[in-house]
Amino acid sequence: MAALDCAAGLDRMMGDEAMYLRVLTRFHSDYADTVLRLRAALAGGDAMLAHRIAHTLKGAAAMVEARGLRALALEVEQVLRAGAPADALLLDRLDAELARVIAEVGLLLGPSAGIPASGEAALAEADLANLRSLLDLGDSGAQDLMAEKRAGLRARLGAARMAQLESAVAAFDYERALSVLDAR
Repeated sequence: MAALDCAAGLDRMMGDEAMYLRVLTRFHSDYADTVLRLRAALAGGDAMLAHRIAHTLKGAAAMVEARGLRALALEVEQVLRAGAPADALLLDRLDAELARVIAEVGLLLGPSAGIPASGEAALAEADLANLRSLLDLGDSGAQDLMAEKRAGLRARLGAARMAQLESAVAAFDYERALSVLDAR
């Protein structure tokens, strides 16, 4: 089943394909790191920010007609609104669905839009060494680098290890992040 309902997305844009492609491009660039930001807000104890991030993702997912993502973002939003903690499994499901949507958007837009195809998202060894160095130094720039290289990291580590890495970095537990990164 597709992550996006493109026909409904075009309907939402009143048939304006160029507008839908602009919205998809913006979604791809603005929302790929959303779960990382959500986890960071939760780790920092900022439930209000986490709620706002989930709410914004829900609206953006609705705009591009990513219904599964919208439903999961709504679920996270409702949990946070109720004052309950969002469990790791729910955030992992949200992260996996967001990755699926981002990948599908990337395929729709293709390399001509400057978005790498799935095989082109490889993580260079220099990027990995840079991330290790930032983590070793306790430099919060590790979060920025992870957001920038997220697709390559995810492809290299897999979803489960990526979630562990994101969780550790969001909690500023760089020692644990290093062990996750170096685990085989």
